[in-house]
Amino acid sequence: MIPRLFYITDGERGTAGRPLAQVVERAFEGGVEAVVVRERSLETGALVRLIDSLDASRQRGLRVLVSRRLDLARALGLDGVHLAADAVDVATARGWLGADAWIGYSAHSGPEAQRVAARGADYVTLSPIRATSSKPGACGRGTGWLRESLAGLPIPALALGGVAAGDTDEILRAGAWGVAAVSAIGAAPDVAAAASAFRKVLWENRS
Repeated sequence: MIPRLFYITDGERGTAGRPLAQVVERAFEGGVEAVVVRERSLETGALVRLIDSLDASRQRGLRVLVSRRLDLARALGLDGVHLAADAVDVATARGWLGADAWIGYSAHSGPEAQRVAARGADYVTLSPIRATSSKPGACGRGTGWLRESLAGLPIPALALGGVAAGDTDEILRAGAWGVAAVSAIGAAPDVAAAASAFRKVLWENRS
């Protein structure tokens, strides 16, 4: 089953400058179930070392995916890969990684989400729900847009983009499966408490 609470890394913006392994450990303690390692500026060796630093949390049950890098997902035995429109297509990723891998996709509209679902994606993120520093100038689209985008979608969708823990209940009422967060968890002063605040609402609304 696809987890309901993801933490997506994004360099120092996603950790407030703290070591990623430390932030991930605290996020996992607070209830994060899966991490997407999205470190676009790192070369391969550094990215491998970074993923290796998460081994302690992985051994305790944390699911780890990597953004775009099919080669690393397969070589390191990760749980899957997270794709976007300018990455390899979903069907190619499935051929590389096999039936058991999770393949996620960053969608920005209902039709786009439907297309990748038909191609075999396991889940999508839909964004941006609120204005976010990761997409300067982009307006948040709100939960009404989220509800419309989710209509008839056959795979789980995670709300992403400027989402705070206080938005979680409304996001779930709009039909999302869960939440993906970057700085709302990783850059919080108390990472575990921030993750726990999301997790509490998700758990109360589990079905």
